[in-house]
Amino acid sequence: MSDQTYTKRILNCPDQHLQAWADRVRESFTNHPTIMLWGIWQGVFGLAAHQLIIVSAHPELEDNWQPPRDCEVERQWIVKATVRPLSSTPLTRPGVYVFRDFWLPYEHLDEAVSLSSAAWQTFEGAEAYSAEPMGLFAPVQTMPSSQECRLHLLTWYPDFTSWETSRQSDPEAMRRFIARRELTRSTQAVATRLLLPA
Repeated sequence: MSDQTYTKRILNCPDQHLQAWADRVRESFTNHPTIMLWGIWQGVFGLAAHQLIIVSAHPELEDNWQPPRDCEVERQWIVKATVRPLSSTPLTRPGVYVFRDFWLPYEHLDEAVSLSSAAWQTFEGAEAYSAEPMGLFAPVQTMPSSQECRLHLLTWYPDFTSWETSRQSDPEAMRRFIARRELTRSTQAVATRLLLPA
């Protein structure tokens, strides 16, 4: 598990030329040598056409990053890695990346993480599709057990065919995914593609 803290942001750009804005975002991180830009994503569905998702890794609680001029951070979450990622090395693999957030009571957070980790043991090894959970992030701050929190999952698929086929994963994985769902009030998914340097 990485010992870094992560910040996940939704960035509003002034237009839909997202590759150009992603390059500006990437350039802005060069001014912060202790901050690692883990990835920049453009939405396929579930994200507005002028928005990017940006995830940074940093040793301190906050990275103090400022967006490029004319861009605005709509929302951000400071989170910590649970069972993944094991490293903050920037992601480079093309494919479909699905961000899925879970809302659940803080008292169920550890159980949801354990169920996810156990389910992945067979979920990842399936012959019918390819998939790899890249990150599972929890809130940095401790909360009262009854308070609701947000668990952030990021999963990679080579294409939407694999994503669709993985909805019917093996019985052991499905049993654990169903148990995780029972702990949550709601979930939300956003499908994206990783934006690499132009």
